[in-house]
Amino acid sequence: MTNEKRATENAEWYHSTASQRNSSFVIRQSSLVILWLFATPLAAQDHVVLQTEGSTSRVTMPCQIVDYTGERITVLFKSGVPPKSYPAEQVIEVRTAWLESHEQGRKLLADRKVDEALRALQEALLSEKRAWVHREILTLLIRASLRNGDRASAGTRFLQLLESDPTTRQFGLIPLVWAAESVSGAARSQAHEWLKRELDAARLLGASLLLDDATNGDSAAQELQVLQRSTDDRVRSLAQAQSWRLKLRALEVGDLELNRWETRIHDMPASLRGGPSYLLGRGRTMRREHDRAATALLWTSLMDDGDARLAARAGVEAAQSLKRLGQPDDARRLLQEIARRFPDTEFGEAAK
Repeated sequence: MTNEKRATENAEWYHSTASQRNSSFVIRQSSLVILWLFATPLAAQDHVVLQTEGSTSRVTMPCQIVDYTGERITVLFKSGVPPKSYPAEQVIEVRTAWLESHEQGRKLLADRKVDEALRALQEALLSEKRAWVHREILTLLIRASLRNGDRASAGTRFLQLLESDPTTRQFGLIPLVWAAESVSGAARSQAHEWLKRELDAARLLGASLLLDDATNGDSAAQELQVLQRSTDDRVRSLAQAQSWRLKLRALEVGDLELNRWETRIHDMPASLRGGPSYLLGRGRTMRREHDRAATALLWTSLMDDGDARLAARAGVEAAQSLKRLGQPDDARRLLQEIARRFPDTEFGEAAK
């Protein structure tokens, strides 16, 4: 049977069964079939799993991933066919061949062997040629640096990621300070440099790191005020939330204020809520609203572990709220979970 005849029969079979499907979905599906049938296969193939809008079914597409950003994934189905793009929110999964050092770094990080993971991932970063995979490695490096408490490196890697993809899906990993902590000299020095940058996200990082600094805190607070008018919605929302640290420090948190915070948090993308929810939990704790404090703190601990140290801290503080509510068994179970997930952090140790 010739390729042309086989292609014709396949197309006829496809259209004979398509009447049971939504017509717009059929058009999208048939276009993929035509691409697969009439072009030359690629030598090496990735796979992208999509769930298109309005459909409950998923499509697995053999392809070559050309790029993958926060807005779209661009793929090449066959040589000689123009690349095609799909909205990033339709992507369920991507499968590709990862470098051995990339895979090793991912596994080491999952096993909390952070220093070894950093070495493997840095090797992968130097060897990887695909820009979109390069960004995936940067994401892992940010997580590893945060786990080590290295905000200077985490911030540098984050800005590299943002420069490569301004629409990055990983903006929530921006390494801002949300709880009282000692900022290293290297991080303070880097923060001063970030404050000089034109990029709003860089200045947000710098202001966050210096907000509690005895010498530079006032200028950092002023920068946060400026950034609350940023044209970047993500920066604007997080700059507003960072300013809540000042209100908590000054004990200026009434019930109406906290309700406003809660509304603003709900308006944020879920990926940005971790730090702001922690501050809301702290505010509720100050007002002895322990049930609502536990709810906010648990969100940070259970739903956002990009900053493992903050997640562990929020979990321990949520357990304290549960104890104050007369729920010692729930508090104990939560502490056990925190100790299991974050044994390499200060608060994970405290939970044991």
